[in-house]
Amino acid sequence: ALDGSERLLLSTVDGEVIETVILPGPTRTMVCISSQVGCARACTFCETGMNGLRRQLNAGEIVDQVRVARTLWGDKHPPLQNVVFMGMGEPFDNLGEVARAIDVLTDDRGLKLSPSRITVSTVGVADKLEAFFATCRAELAVSLNAPTDAQRAEIMPVNLRFPLHDLFAALVKHVPRGHKVLFEYVLIAGFNDSDADADALAALSRRLPSRVNVIPLNPGPDPAQRAPLREQLNRFGGRLAEQGVVTLVRRARGQDVGGACGQLAGARRALPPSSSP
Repeated sequence: ALDGSERLLLSTVDGEVIETVILPGPTRTMVCISSQVGCARACTFCETGMNGLRRQLNAGEIVDQVRVARTLWGDKHPPLQNVVFMGMGEPFDNLGEVARAIDVLTDDRGLKLSPSRITVSTVGVADKLEAFFATCRAELAVSLNAPTDAQRAEIMPVNLRFPLHDLFAALVKHVPRGHKVLFEYVLIAGFNDSDADADALAALSRRLPSRVNVIPLNPGPDPAQRAPLREQLNRFGGRLAEQGVVTLVRRARGQDVGGACGQLAGARRALPPSSSP
């Protein structure tokens, strides 16, 4: 990619295809890894959900993505030491294997990564939060993307099963003392980017120690969904910051090679254009 990102298309022993993305930065390099082949959660802005769920990845397949990425990255600076479970799949739907993989990634006999450098992202599977904190030595990210149930249910079917009230009640109950939750918020023009949306998001985020990553929408499966203009992106982030929310406005990374958030299509990308469903 123009920004130095590298998208890896990896084949499993049974011929499935997953994607892994190396994301270098000025002070750290991280690898975005997959936990499933496909995904059952069907968020409207995400290419992976177009596949449906094909199968779970086992712990070895998850760890191997990090091993391959570190081998390819080599001795370049900064070293690859950060891992985010933000690739293909919903990690909480494969929590047992994700936990086993994290054990290997953090073990001194394994890859010796710091638990503070590993982040697991969920769409908000609230009834798995207790098990996550009991079994995974990692940080938590929640893909929020809307501040009201009506908006969130429109783009994230999981909200019908775990509405915001239930999700935040579970977070307040189970997030250990001293942990901060990372809320990810994909900004979609004219849908969730108003001042009122920012104010509602600020109120939600203040319910527990947290920070917010505001991420502009990347081109995805729904052509009606568009990214906001840069000015609106900055306005939204600034409004959050004015209300005391620790906010990071992210820029698109790896978009020109299809490696940005929501763009990982796996086997559908591996097919020639004429064969794509």
